[in-house]
Amino acid sequence: MSAHLAADLAVTLENDRPGALAKALGCVSAAGINLDGYSEMNGIVHVLATDLAATRKCLGQAGFRELQEQDVVVVPVEDEPGAAAGVFQRIANAHINVRYSYLATGNRLVISATDPQAVIRALQH
Repeated sequence: MSAHLAADLAVTLENDRPGALAKALGCVSAAGINLDGYSEMNGIVHVLATDLAATRKCLGQAGFRELQEQDVVVVPVEDEPGAAAGVFQRIANAHINVRYSYLATGNRLVISATDPQAVIRALQH
């Protein structure tokens, strides 16, 4: 499997307090949707899900406000020292700025950049 585009959905935890993240992730799992990855930082949850439309719907119905949906690059990496660093070095060598990144299931990096296609091109060389 090579680097490919996927959609990342970001929602805000209006009340960033105990239980808010559990509620967000719980409503997704209760809808029968598998999360491929997620990140929560400072009250913002990014989710990579198998069914984005259904994820958006259940999070909205649970009262979470959507901030953005954007294309991200999903990159499989080996589970070994330096694997992620090598990916990010190739992106840096192409003069591409990474906005955010997180690790998804199956040792996959999720990378947000202003030009996702440029990230894919940088990783093909």
